[in-house]
Amino acid sequence: MTYESVYEAVYDQYETDASWDEHAHVGDRESLNIATESLGRHASSADIGLRIRDFESGETETYTFAELDAAANRVSNYLDAHTERGDRIGAMLPTQFELYAVVFGTIKAGRIYLPLAPMFGPDALNYRLEDSGATTLFTTADGCETVDGSLPSLERVVTVDDGREAIDGDVTVDDYDAVRDRSETFDPVETHPNDPYTLTYTSGTTGPPKGVLSSHGGVIELHAYAEYVADVRPDDVYLVAASPSWSYGLNMGTVMSGIRGTAIGCYRGQFDPNAFFETLEAWDVDNAMIPPTALRQSRAGGIDLEAYDIDLRVLLSAGESLDEDTVEWCEDGLGAPPQDAYGLTEAGMVVCNYAFDDWEVKPGSMGKVLPGVEVALLDRDGDEVEQGDVGEIAVKRDADAHGSYWGRPEATLETFTGRWLRTGDLARRDEDGYYWYVSRADDVIISAGYRIGPAEVEETLLNHPAVEEAAVVGTDHETRGEIVKAYVTLVDDYDPSEGLTDELQEFARDELSKHEYPRELEFLDELPKTASGKIKRSALEG
Repeated sequence: MTYESVYEAVYDQYETDASWDEHAHVGDRESLNIATESLGRHASSADIGLRIRDFESGETETYTFAELDAAANRVSNYLDAHTERGDRIGAMLPTQFELYAVVFGTIKAGRIYLPLAPMFGPDALNYRLEDSGATTLFTTADGCETVDGSLPSLERVVTVDDGREAIDGDVTVDDYDAVRDRSETFDPVETHPNDPYTLTYTSGTTGPPKGVLSSHGGVIELHAYAEYVADVRPDDVYLVAASPSWSYGLNMGTVMSGIRGTAIGCYRGQFDPNAFFETLEAWDVDNAMIPPTALRQSRAGGIDLEAYDIDLRVLLSAGESLDEDTVEWCEDGLGAPPQDAYGLTEAGMVVCNYAFDDWEVKPGSMGKVLPGVEVALLDRDGDEVEQGDVGEIAVKRDADAHGSYWGRPEATLETFTGRWLRTGDLARRDEDGYYWYVSRADDVIISAGYRIGPAEVEETLLNHPAVEEAAVVGTDHETRGEIVKAYVTLVDDYDPSEGLTDELQEFARDELSKHEYPRELEFLDELPKTASGKIKRSALEG
């Protein structure tokens, strides 16, 4: 049989078992600890295993695989002494050496890593700690100020910057010396491929965020994405502009780096275009993931890429589509067009652009279906739509596939059973088989690549004494795709004002995080309601 493209040949011939066959050193499929697969097997290596660029100082920190493995083992030994197998272990840390030690040490010890963004305020942090039943949190001394010490499950907080801060409640606070004093050797806990290694929270439409469990074996099954899309090679200088506080930074930026035999690469500090592109040049990066918002903001800000000597082989930009001008700007100045890719926590990577020499990037398109994955566009009745029509992206489930929402059996049954996993995202497919994102089928807001559930923002606004009711929607934005907009009604003692707008925005930002707060806010006398009295978000203009 002959094929018109490399993609067609790969998709037609790809065997899902290839993901396991590629990693023969895993052994049988009854035992797999992904931290051993990613880091432990490099434990004696003096090669660089981690690079971090500090944007404030401009300095690059480097650590060997051996140094990172020893630090991870100390974390494992600490957890072995104070926690039980399967406990949820949170980390709310900036991008630093200790964060990666906690990630791998937690997984090696058979515990479940709980990613927590350092930008989280009290509401966002404590909701996730309480809902997950986390027993231990690694954070900074400043981070202790946001922790609710009365949470029933939380037993220990470890401050990595050696600032022991008292926390109200029955919580033990250790500084990081309690970890450093542990042994640098540890026998990883034997885990099954179906055992969870992380609990990641994803936003919903009708309630607070839901935790999604991901298994050790699920990372191995990212093989097709790592091989054909990211094309991560052992000799690559690899940089992913996302920390392990987020799914992509954890799976592709951290764990997959070691699986593919290359160093983790990331930066610390607020995104700065000049510092970022200087890093690509200084490190001589071959392979990078840069979020679409960062690329749009850099181009809109007048960054001259000709001032830098950058020649990427692969440029990934997952999560949002990019316009034709930005695609051309990247290809001319960075050496490669941005390969958009679509995925979600519940289903992994689904539709992608590829690193094949003959692959055509269509600006704005998500690409084509990942080898080993089957996708359909369905109407409300579950029937496939005609080519060119809009339908909901649905991913075919394997009979033995595993997936669940933490503590939500009804939501688990609704999402993770049946023939198709329905994503809530609408798209169309063109005559060449490329998929084009249209919108959400529900109310989730996608801003700068983050999925934001309106219910969480609404609940926080309702905690302010001035707010009687709140409704949150997404509104179009030039560089962020969408931003959060809130409509609120006030209690009788308050009147609309610019000062109150600022106060409510700052309140939400402090309680949630800087990516979730409403960047626009409008006061109304009353919110539109359905006949049954529910707020009707669809009647509010974004």
